[in-house]
Amino acid sequence: MRRSLVAACILAATCRVAFADVIAECNQILPSEVRVHACTEVIEGPRFGPTEKAIAYESRGKVYIDAGALRSALADFNEAVRLRPDSGSAFAGRGQTKFLAGNLIDAIADYSEAIRHSPGSADFYVERGHVYIVAKRIDAAIADLTEAIRLNPQNYHAFDERGLAHFRKGDLVRAQEDLTAAIAMYPAPQFYANRGHIYEAQGRTQDAISDFRLALLGDPSLVHVLNALKRLGAETAIGIETEKRIREGEALAGKNCGGCHGVAAKGFSPNKDALEFRNIYQRHALFQLRQPITRGVIATHSQMPQFQLSNEEMAAIVAYINSFPRPRDR
Repeated sequence: MRRSLVAACILAATCRVAFADVIAECNQILPSEVRVHACTEVIEGPRFGPTEKAIAYESRGKVYIDAGALRSALADFNEAVRLRPDSGSAFAGRGQTKFLAGNLIDAIADYSEAIRHSPGSADFYVERGHVYIVAKRIDAAIADLTEAIRLNPQNYHAFDERGLAHFRKGDLVRAQEDLTAAIAMYPAPQFYANRGHIYEAQGRTQDAISDFRLALLGDPSLVHVLNALKRLGAETAIGIETEKRIREGEALAGKNCGGCHGVAAKGFSPNKDALEFRNIYQRHALFQLRQPITRGVIATHSQMPQFQLSNEEMAAIVAYINSFPRPRDR
């Protein structure tokens, strides 16, 4: 009898460890297939409660966003919201999904719900502020980003985004101050690029050239920076590497993405749900395209195929996408 009891205790402990492991695998940064399998186990497992299932839906939804499977992501976040209607993160995840799908009005509504449930989250204000910028509601964006900075004065993304909002509004002094603050906290190549454009608009040519060079040294895929250096008559040897990356990216895009996306300068996507590469700027605020391809920046349809790219190959595809002129460049 005692041996049976001990065996039962050991079995129960093993089960608890197994449950803990699957929950951990669902929520940790692991390969996508591992996370999807673990989250699905939680969602379908009879021993997990509504809260655990809601969290699993959120986690799996994030994986689907990263893979560009927006329809699947939306379905998961809908379930997460249904199971936990007071979860700010569930509404924020659904808002991100709708934003990537181009549904700005509903994305703003979901982020507003996220903020209502989690008013202390600076990140939610930053994310809604970013959507406001894309929607050209600049005053609303500035208000959100200012609140994000009040909540977290070290949030460099908030300073960067607010700087871009001020730039859009034509307030170059405040734009430059915000980008300088962002760079002081985190000297990212994109931040230097953004400030370089502001300096150029201010007529501070040498400061602009200096920032553009720092940006391109840190990230050679920032093609608009290369164009700016050409425009200012200050192209450097770094530009040769950038031009090479563009051509490599064009070949990689045709091989890996051409089955769904329109990857050329003209024509439409074979898959009507897949955005043409030349129009990807529509999904992103000014100068903010640079994000890893694996996070679904260009994956706006649910049939996104799975393929592996090295960091160098991803940078090359980003360089190619960046090489398309935007309306402000034409």
